[in-house]
Amino acid sequence: MSPKKREPLGVSSYLGSEVYKQICNRFYKQHSIKLPDHIAEVYKVGVSNGQGMEFLARDPEKFEALLKMPKFAPDNQEHFCDRIASMATKGQGYRETGVPSLHIAVAPEECSVHIDTFGFVAIGPDGQKYYNPDAIQHILDELLWQDKFVGWVTKHSKPLGMLLSHVHFRGPSSRNRYRLSAGVRVNAAQGDGWNIGIEATQALSGEQTVVGSVEVYNW
Repeated sequence: MSPKKREPLGVSSYLGSEVYKQICNRFYKQHSIKLPDHIAEVYKVGVSNGQGMEFLARDPEKFEALLKMPKFAPDNQEHFCDRIASMATKGQGYRETGVPSLHIAVAPEECSVHIDTFGFVAIGPDGQKYYNPDAIQHILDELLWQDKFVGWVTKHSKPLGMLLSHVHFRGPSSRNRYRLSAGVRVNAAQGDGWNIGIEATQALSGEQTVVGSVEVYNW
């Protein structure tokens, strides 16, 4: 039995989406790739950059060929870190090196792309792929919480999903110099490469902190 064809979204329902615009802008500004030229149909656009979008490529092989450049590292399912971090990926994954990081999956029947705030892949001088400890923050917050849980909630209630997309797990990462602590950040306002929020954490030493701050990313 052939898989059921997905219903595409109407153009007017996603052209105004900030998620759609930010993803397309990053493709063009960073890599000179005009993503809309490679999209036949859009199936889904999430409420956050971490949820991203799903679409049918006009020519999957041509689109994938554009990603075979040094700035994109292919996911290798033989590597534990890649295998865990690409749990939601259907097809061949390509991860932009650096921070933030486009994560694209290419398959004949469906492609997807989202932006990871905590990029964790780098290419060393020897051309080999290396991981940094931000992979833990990415898996816990962006994959398990934002993509899996908040994505599931969004399917049932978009307003609740949008509300939960402002809540983030905080653990040791480059953002806090890998401080041994865990907590939650709630963004009161967020935009293209910035957010304003309150963060409450407890360190392994027992120290508790509650701070308000502005985060700015190299978007």
